[in-house]
Amino acid sequence: MTRMNRRTFGKLALGTAALAAPMGFVRNGWAAGKELNIGIWGGSQGEFVKKEIIPAFQSDFDCTVVAEEGFTLANVGKMRATKDNPKFSVMFIDDVAIPICKQEGLIAELPKADMPALEKLYPRFGFDGWGTALAISVASLFHNTNVTPPETYAELWDPKYAGKLKLVSPKNTPSVFFLIVASAVKSGKPLAEAQYEIDDAFDKVAELKPNIMNLFDNGPQAANEVAQGQADIGLLELSKYIYPYTAKGAPVTMSFPKEGSFAGNNCQVLVKGGPNQDLAVAFMNRMLEPAVQKAFSEYALTAPPVSGIEFSEETLKYIAYPVEEMDSRGLFTPDWEFINAKRSGWTEKLNGIFAV
Repeated sequence: MTRMNRRTFGKLALGTAALAAPMGFVRNGWAAGKELNIGIWGGSQGEFVKKEIIPAFQSDFDCTVVAEEGFTLANVGKMRATKDNPKFSVMFIDDVAIPICKQEGLIAELPKADMPALEKLYPRFGFDGWGTALAISVASLFHNTNVTPPETYAELWDPKYAGKLKLVSPKNTPSVFFLIVASAVKSGKPLAEAQYEIDDAFDKVAELKPNIMNLFDNGPQAANEVAQGQADIGLLELSKYIYPYTAKGAPVTMSFPKEGSFAGNNCQVLVKGGPNQDLAVAFMNRMLEPAVQKAFSEYALTAPPVSGIEFSEETLKYIAYPVEEMDSRGLFTPDWEFINAKRSGWTEKLNGIFAV
């Protein structure tokens, strides 16, 4: 694929302006020799960032990018541990942690004027200027293709599913989605309202126990087990862990009950006081550029947070894009600031019910 990237544009620009440029002029010379430390995700997404995105950025800016893999809680822990003397400048975390990081003074507000790629960012993925989404998955049910999935979440409580369901572990973020579902089933309220009544829904949570075969904390492994017929349905998990198996022909796929589904937002934040903030901002901008987002989305089967990207029909089978498609699926992002204050207590209750 050929595109007019910054390096190509720079060569053309230098060709017309060489006579006027001072001796020693270097495009992006301000970045030359600098080092940027970033915390990224592990797994296949992290590998793509390291192999496809970072090398091009290093070449374009004549810099070094050191990437350390981790997951949301670990990456937040790294920012806390180095708060007084920051090591990292960009950190990849999930949206659930952005309110926590903001409250603890771990992150800085983004300099919008220095990030032109923000112009195409959907407002809902801008987090009031304290980060941006990078990849959006859909969290919902997944099932063996030989099984007819339920049309509503309430059907999961039917005795016909006794011992046939896999439930996400309380330590995983989608367990919060399950609690919202249980609250919605009990109260009859939409997901957006039911999230505020979880404290009253643990009796409904306990009622599902006879239908639960076991708990899982590894999405890809759970997808594989459902594909093998070890369980009929899994709840709830992110599509980025399920659809790669579907795309390879495995008999497992996602289903979307009529009440709606959840948005799983992988995000990036700017570490407050981190070294080489100008280079950090440039990297965050690069992550949002259309060419990068298109390639990343096609690889990870996640939706981009920016508008105007065209995908093949094959890719669109697996992602909720554009934003109108997200809305048509009832894609819902919880009130994490409210939930984070209560989550530890809810986790203890879940552990008690399912004897974790």
